Amino acid sequence: MKKIKVGIKNNPYEVNVGSDLLNKKNLKDLKGKEVLVVIDNNIPPKYKNSVTSELAKLCNKFHTLEIHASEENKNGITLDKIHSKLISERYSRDCCLVGLGGGIVCDITGFAAATYQRGVNFILFPSTLLSQVDASVGGKTAINHLQGKNLIGAFHQPVKVFADIDLLGSLPENEISNGLSEVIKHALISDRKYFEWLEVNLDNIFALDPQSLEDTIARSIEIKAEIVSKDETERGIRKYLNFGHTFGHAIELYGNFREFSHGQSVAIGMLMAMELSNKYEGFSEDDLIRSKDLIIKANPNLNLKKAFEEKRLIENMSVDKKKAGDKLTFILLKEIGKAKIRTDIAESHIAKAIRSLV
Repeated sequence: MKKIKVGIKNNPYEVNVGSDLLNKKNLKDLKGKEVLVVIDNNIPPKYKNSVTSELAKLCNKFHTLEIHASEENKNGITLDKIHSKLISERYSRDCCLVGLGGGIVCDITGFAAATYQRGVNFILFPSTLLSQVDASVGGKTAINHLQGKNLIGAFHQPVKVFADIDLLGSLPENEISNGLSEVIKHALISDRKYFEWLEVNLDNIFALDPQSLEDTIARSIEIKAEIVSKDETERGIRKYLNFGHTFGHAIELYGNFREFSHGQSVAIGMLMAMELSNKYEGFSEDDLIRSKDLIIKANPNLNLKKAFEEKRLIENMSVDKKKAGDKLTFILLKEIGKAKIRTDIAESHIAKAIRSLV
């Protein structure tokens, strides 16, 4: 097992990465507490029962709430269900929420914890590769709005995270691909050697090799933890983590959160952002080809023939959080492992980047 410290000044915490983490030892801190477990409906019964049966014995007050995990349901209605459960069961400010599930559950459990009685503790057991390397770390909690993704939210850090690779064994290949988009993003913005390691080890990750998974998850979390520890509320370098996301979130909205998964949207968004990187930052042809090859290999079912309506996609970007005043913020690459923030990208060049994949 690997332990990674997220060294945020006022809210440091630990992320544990390894196997067999859904056990009594890791739940012991909840003994005698008031606990509500928010559960992803996709969690296999054996893992769900492992956590809930143990917590039922340990906790002073214990309830579960299962939610249908989809971007369409990451909204105010589902948030209200969590709040209503907490209120109807008379949970106090000393309670702790536990999120067991993928990125949707991590985001909405964290936001429920941030907003219930002005903030309570929460612990996460992320169950997908995407949530283990991204959503569970850094304290970004949110719900979607009809006009955009994650527009309503708060920064609220968990007290602990357990990334159990055993949970990944039941995932279909497309869920591994979703997570790999964020993994590759971490390498592209911060660590060339990690990128080169991924080029060699991608097949092992798809094969769910335990050591390869643990190494991948741990290194991605280390990269994100280092960035978040320096810039918790995204005033500077934390924006690097948005590489591919200015396009990506607009693509998710374009497909009404159904046509493209988050990982697929980010993958396409990174490909578009690399075209801008080539023009604005001199991102080399060699780095461009290698990066594209790895992203496409990691996402074998990616639809690169989609012809996006440029004006509509740019309009979707205009309601996103990643703006400086009325200017869109893009994260571009100078080279593999080095990122830069730009707010001066011409709309004609954005449109050209959108067209570049067709």
